[in-house]
Amino acid sequence: MKKILFIMIIAFAAFACSKDEGTIMGTASADGGNVVSGITVKLYNENASHLKETTTDSGGNFSFSGLKSGNYYIAATVTVNGEVWDTGNTPQMVFVSDDIEKEVALTLSKK
Repeated sequence: MKKILFIMIIAFAAFACSKDEGTIMGTASADGGNVVSGITVKLYNENASHLKETTTDSGGNFSFSGLKSGNYYIAATVTVNGEVWDTGNTPQMVFVSDDIEKEVALTLSKK
């Protein structure tokens, strides 16, 4: 009985410590690199359903964490002096696997 209890505790601890999530992180810029902060970055699943969004920091950095394994689309947009800059109709597709950080770079073009 003690052996079974011990095995169950070990199995539970291993399961509890395992990670089943990934992170997408990267940078975005617009207007030839002059604009990096305040860019809206959106995350979509492979069926193009909107999941999350964030804005870039002063260095153009963004991240999405706690993602399950799978394919994701990332798109970004910002308005600079009344002009819209975005990633266009072909957002970048990223595959995330368990316990991995995937780095991407987005360059926005004038729409």
